[in-house]
Amino acid sequence: MFCCLLFSIKFSPRSFSMLILLTLLTIALNATIFSDQVPQQFLANVQMAAIALPTLLLIVLMLNLGKNNRSEQNNKQQTETEDQVSAPAAAKETTCTDTNEAAVVQFLAQLQEKGRILDFLMDDITAYDNESVGAAARIVHQGCNEVIHDNFTVETVFEGEEMEHVSLADNYDSRAYRLTGNVPDTAPFEGNVLHRGWKTTRVNLPQVITTPANLSSARTIIAPAEIELD
Repeated sequence: MFCCLLFSIKFSPRSFSMLILLTLLTIALNATIFSDQVPQQFLANVQMAAIALPTLLLIVLMLNLGKNNRSEQNNKQQTETEDQVSAPAAAKETTCTDTNEAAVVQFLAQLQEKGRILDFLMDDITAYDNESVGAAARIVHQGCNEVIHDNFTVETVFEGEEMEHVSLADNYDSRAYRLTGNVPDTAPFEGNVLHRGWKTTRVNLPQVITTPANLSSARTIIAPAEIELD
């Protein structure tokens, strides 16, 4: 029981040093003190027990220290390993997010470069007449159409014609078809196609060089300010 109790206790290095010192003193004292107090016929057995018990205590304490040291070393190694694994994973996740954001921003940059989309959308068109707005819209349409076809292959979700009558089963793809009007609780869902929808079968967003300096500007700069030199 005493040995089991000792194994269950985690000693600090300082406390453990004191216990070893006390144990060694106990061994020395027991070997001498008991010699004058015990009858001669029992002296040998008592001396043996007096030496054996503290010695056993010392062995148990040393084993306990080794056990704790191994446990602490394993925990330290496990913590270091987890830190080594989690740090690159977190850095990789951050870089991946930054790269995705940069690709979207650079796609918008292409729309601005070829279609002047932001110049058109950010301007207050109420100051212009319909003819001027129409002329600008033609330029925006032409440039943005080119960018869209460079980066995506776009097709209609519904292959038929608008205003065509259709019937959808209960397991229809709710992401591909949006129901409007008087929607019943159960299938079939019957109605006319108001819009055929759009989907892409190819995505080719701009590739971004992932150096820190380039990635930082690629995530923020849509179009640089233009300065004409004298």
